[in-house]
Amino acid sequence: MVKLISSILLTFSFSLTLAANDKDRMNKARVLYENGKFPEAIAIYSKIQPSSDFWLEALEERAWVHTRQGKFEDALADLQSITSPVWAPQVGPETYMLSTFVSLKICAYKDVLKKVDIFKQRMLPRIEALQSMIDKPMSDDVWQILIKTKKSKLTMSGLGPQADKYPRYFYRDDQLLKHVKHGHREKTQARLRVLARHDLDEIETNLKKMKIIDVELIQNVLTMDKDQKSKSTNLKFSGIDKNKDVSFPVNDDEVWVDEVGHFQVKAENCPYRGASL
Repeated sequence: MVKLISSILLTFSFSLTLAANDKDRMNKARVLYENGKFPEAIAIYSKIQPSSDFWLEALEERAWVHTRQGKFEDALADLQSITSPVWAPQVGPETYMLSTFVSLKICAYKDVLKKVDIFKQRMLPRIEALQSMIDKPMSDDVWQILIKTKKSKLTMSGLGPQADKYPRYFYRDDQLLKHVKHGHREKTQARLRVLARHDLDEIETNLKKMKIIDVELIQNVLTMDKDQKSKSTNLKFSGIDKNKDVSFPVNDDEVWVDEVGHFQVKAENCPYRGASL
């Protein structure tokens, strides 16, 4: 029994050490990013493993580095991983906004529309939950979850689907943990409300950015349509027999065999870039 307890304590201590190391890595990477040392920042972000509670943040911030470098394909690779439904309760609004922005930069317009819709679907329930936390007294269930932080390390993955009902990373907030430790329920609730309000402000800020992206998308599509119409008026064909014309219906669910292998995508040469963060 003594050996079992010692083993549990050793494992818990080891987990705390790893968390502290990852927190240090995040801070170092952020300093490098701020100083424009992008390759060095990416190298440190890449050291944080999926088992870490900082992993999602590391991927998001690494995607920001790729975006600042103009490496949009690399940014989307990171963002695709963390915007999947699996991580939905744990991902903040800025992540979805960045993913939508990068899709706009490479002219993936259908993806932009899809991501704007996903943003609304995933943020609306969170808005309702956070607003409820501000307006209503703290329930006993919430208080019991907070008490767990006194005995064990709480993580977003540990909260599971319930994570989106709480302010992001609330269990890392020193003030909140201090109030919980001393059993100050009213002060804990007050702090939770502050954190919830902060998250709501973040959602509102990124919602405004999403609206700007939506407007930029419309402008790009209209510009592209205008250019295409201008080009079509300059095209001339002779000797065409209308009775021998063949029309092929095209939709997104069909692919013609002779087209396969002839598609070309060149994201770095998107002709309608204009949006910037």
